[in-house]
Amino acid sequence: MLGRRRFLVGLGGVGLFLGVPARGHATTVRPVSLAELVQASRHVLVGVPVESYSQWEKLADARRIVTYSRIVTRDELDGSKPESELLVRTLGGRVGDVAQLVHGEARLRQGEPHALFLYKNRDGALTVTAMAQGEFPVVRDERGVERLERSRALGHMKVVARSAVLALDGRDLATARNLIREATQK
Repeated sequence: MLGRRRFLVGLGGVGLFLGVPARGHATTVRPVSLAELVQASRHVLVGVPVESYSQWEKLADARRIVTYSRIVTRDELDGSKPESELLVRTLGGRVGDVAQLVHGEARLRQGEPHALFLYKNRDGALTVTAMAQGEFPVVRDERGVERLERSRALGHMKVVARSAVLALDGRDLATARNLIREATQK
């Protein structure tokens, strides 16, 4: 009888251990408003990446791959006067046989125009504000009108009523410029 009791207690302990969920890790993305995005940015512009390179750098006490993209400024959207060419750093990339993917980071495709919200971070590098929330590919619709699209890197981010993504997704360039300039006044 005692042997059976120990067996059942032991079996119950194993069942309890197996029933405890493993510790999970997740990332939460907080949608930012257009006003927040504009206020946090040094420049808001339409630019075209013309070349890029990736390298290892030490960021936040860890070695990471970063990509630098040379962006040719095509148009300013916020009234700032950006330089004709800018170097923008994004997280992730490929160096040799090693690649790092950073979910939620802006994806700057060469030769394609993007509306970009940019800020200068502590080490002086220009970076996309709020990662992919500050990057909007510019595409032509069936009538040839240029429109902003939500970043392909956003995945399934829940879009909320006051988010910049909802405010700008699908807007033509002139309307987007007006919304951005209105947000600079707030």
